[in-house]
Amino acid sequence: MRIYNQNIWGNMKPEHKIANRNLLIHGLISKYDPDVCGFQECNPKTSRAGDTPIASLLSDFYNEVFSENADHNFTPLFYHRERMTCIDCGWFLFDGKNDKNSKSVTWAILEEKASGKRAAFLSVHFWWKWESEEDTLGRRANARQLVDFCKELAEKYPVPFFVMGDLNSGVGAHQGEDAYFTMRSLGMRDLRALAKETTSMQTAHEYPVLNEEGNYENGGQPHKTLDYIFGFGKEPLSVDRFCVLTEEDALNSSDHCPLVADVQI
Repeated sequence: MRIYNQNIWGNMKPEHKIANRNLLIHGLISKYDPDVCGFQECNPKTSRAGDTPIASLLSDFYNEVFSENADHNFTPLFYHRERMTCIDCGWFLFDGKNDKNSKSVTWAILEEKASGKRAAFLSVHFWWKWESEEDTLGRRANARQLVDFCKELAEKYPVPFFVMGDLNSGVGAHQGEDAYFTMRSLGMRDLRALAKETTSMQTAHEYPVLNEEGNYENGGQPHKTLDYIFGFGKEPLSVDRFCVLTEEDALNSSDHCPLVADVQI
């Protein structure tokens, strides 16, 4: 099973525009053909609007989890409807600081049609500022609230959990590494460490530049680690490959590179 995750830079200033970025993301998903996609910063006023709304581009093969919530969900999940069935799903905002009400969790219990196996998938986005100790404590609180929810959901669905998203925490991050280590201390397993094959761990970089033709270019090479896919639960996890995509289209689509993980349930 293949998982794709990306912060797609939808919380942006009006002068930046979406331009061709949703098209680039759609191209990457078409190329890598994941079973499940998670996004962060999927702003309803930008990423879901205009001539190329991301959900419409993906609708040829993908269903959105809890789609009736799309007008205020910044952390959506999509699943390949020919391969997966949604058994249960939901969404909630993190407590505490929450700009644009964009720091949230979307979750789904998905069943693989071919095998009948089930797993839980969650798309998450933690608090981002780093101006005070309160900001640091806010990210730690995000981690604890998330893990508490996973434990509660696992009582009903004792399946493998895959938690993907932007923690605004990690190597090179202005915000520090504390939220990442809080996740690890509470039982989350970084799929990078479990994978038989891995690439560079850096995921975030400078914003790509909007050129005179109205397209984005010159996305830099990543130098910070903010984005992760974790495993959680009692089930053993087998991860064949964990990859950070750094090809040109990926770098130009956002300031965050996509993550791709090939896992076995």
